[in-house]
Amino acid sequence: MKTLNSKISDLTKGIAGELLACQLGQKIPTTHELANKFSVGYGTIEKAMTALKEMEAVKVQPKGQMGTYLLEKNSAALWSIMDSGPIRGSLPLPNTLEFQGLATGLTVSLKEKNVDCSFSVKNGAKLRINELLNNQCDFVLCSHQAAVWGRGLYDNLMVLGSFDDKSYYGDMIILCGKNAPEDMSEWKVGVDETSLDHIEFTNTIFEKNKKVKVMYMHSPYLIADGVIDAAVWHSSQLVPTMLIDTLTFREVDYEGKRQGVNSMAGAILVNKDRGDVVSLLEELCDIERILEIQKEVIARKRSPYY
Repeated sequence: MKTLNSKISDLTKGIAGELLACQLGQKIPTTHELANKFSVGYGTIEKAMTALKEMEAVKVQPKGQMGTYLLEKNSAALWSIMDSGPIRGSLPLPNTLEFQGLATGLTVSLKEKNVDCSFSVKNGAKLRINELLNNQCDFVLCSHQAAVWGRGLYDNLMVLGSFDDKSYYGDMIILCGKNAPEDMSEWKVGVDETSLDHIEFTNTIFEKNKKVKVMYMHSPYLIADGVIDAAVWHSSQLVPTMLIDTLTFREVDYEGKRQGVNSMAGAILVNKDRGDVVSLLEELCDIERILEIQKEVIARKRSPYY
């Protein structure tokens, strides 16, 4: 790219994005179509295409009047040529081993394919999905349940890949106060309304209980202060040591599967209008490799890295 003049360099970045969104074997945009899209002459398009071929980013096959077809593409190289920076993910707060493992797996597996990534973290799938809709990130990591909800509500979203059962939530427990009433039906239960999962878990387990709107991370403190009696909690997440004497927990039997939706599994949600991102992640996001790394983090054989 350094040997190209500014005009050709900028055009090459744009065409790289067009080709990244194309599938192998697919007919690529014609010279005429690209010239119109980027408002340049045919010769300029040819120079940019030649540059991409010389950088071994793509291999194409002209078929006369039938058009030109994409034979090979180096998605990591095309993304780099686009100069879009790291691919941006919006992830849950890394406060459990499961979340730390998925974040580490995404980081390491993409770096192994020569793609850098950067993450923002935010509690609540609703908030992360809003970031995706507002183009503040390229993909969202959430539960499969939340991904299906997002896809159903917004036509431009798609579930790109799903992880194994219990890859997102290992197990859920009921965190409660030691002095909570014996009759669980009398409990005031905290629910984080930014989290689709927390709403679902809470409403399923405590269908008829009084609900109090809380921030998930504040639940242990609010239980200790008597504001609420209980909250659904991720079993592998630590609670503040200063509260140990006032808190206890109860196991909960939550199947987590209904109508084909696995609320305990993780998933990647993308905007299907971003063909470049969809194509890049479909090719380079190795689900099995990510899960392999996650298991190492959970087993404490690998330090979290993201």
